[in-house]
Amino acid sequence: MNIQATDIQKVADASGLWQEIVDVSEDGWVWHTWLAHEFNLSAGEKFKAEDHSFFVYEDGRAVGVVALIIQEKSIGGVAEREAMYYSGFLPWPCFRREAQNREELENFAFEELDRRTCKTGAYYIRVRLTPPRDSGDEEIRVKRIALKYAYEPGHFDEHVVTITDGTLDAVRERYRRYHKKYAPLFTISIAEGVAVTPELEETYFRLHMKDAGGQFRSRESYTKQTDTARKGEGFYAVATHIESGAVVGMLLVSLYKNVAYDNSVAVDPNFADQRVSHLLKWRAIEELQKRNVPTYELGPKYDPATATGKELGINHFKEGWSREHTRMVWKMEKFLNAI
Repeated sequence: MNIQATDIQKVADASGLWQEIVDVSEDGWVWHTWLAHEFNLSAGEKFKAEDHSFFVYEDGRAVGVVALIIQEKSIGGVAEREAMYYSGFLPWPCFRREAQNREELENFAFEELDRRTCKTGAYYIRVRLTPPRDSGDEEIRVKRIALKYAYEPGHFDEHVVTITDGTLDAVRERYRRYHKKYAPLFTISIAEGVAVTPELEETYFRLHMKDAGGQFRSRESYTKQTDTARKGEGFYAVATHIESGAVVGMLLVSLYKNVAYDNSVAVDPNFADQRVSHLLKWRAIEELQKRNVPTYELGPKYDPATATGKELGINHFKEGWSREHTRMVWKMEKFLNAI
């Protein structure tokens, strides 16, 4: 078996080939898609993000894709370079389902990942294994690669909402009271595809800035993020205040391979006391019920032993929906010696 690596910049229609591989990979999920890759590059612009991703070829055929973005991070006031997505860990290398000798292909991918990362002068690399559905071998795979290539393995939990007909009956009782009290004040609609207009994108951008207290990533990154709903990998729940007619909240839900993930939310702070974030989540779950999507991940569960007050508050909010349902996610990290 002849295995080689090729920079994505050297491949015609790299975006189409990338997405083709992710679509048929058992590991490929929302983190792996071409849209996610474009967003992370754009969001990391102010950190001088560089794309060093590559395809893996087996006997002349492209069978795998390895995402590799290098960006700067300030360590003690000194700019250091590391391999990561803007949103955190690099996604695990993914391969076509029918590719032979996955273990050998993974070995090659991580050898090449280390080599290319070192060549850029980066000091640190982090990767996580997040398939759309667990196959049961995630721990074995991560620990095998970690041992072979001197990574530090670990794991964390993510909040997961199991979507059934009774999901909303089981959420925290206070959330049900919020919905009954505040839902009549708003229209909560679903926007996707052509309904995600440039005007709606601008509304999301301005809401996000207002909610966050400023703009902290490139304007283009908001376009790339909105493309998730525009190009078939998710949808927005949009809260419109009936009395004023203003859009006061938007929740972006990624949806790929029939598994949903909480992507981003923005709420006008002037309406926070009317529980708009709860209403958006409620409407998103209703939409997932309608589409027969069984799983909705809400993101990491912070360790109570080390969490800040804000992080504990986020845990509390998400647990009101997940009701203690979680998923274990495996990760690896290591320091590198630049060459």
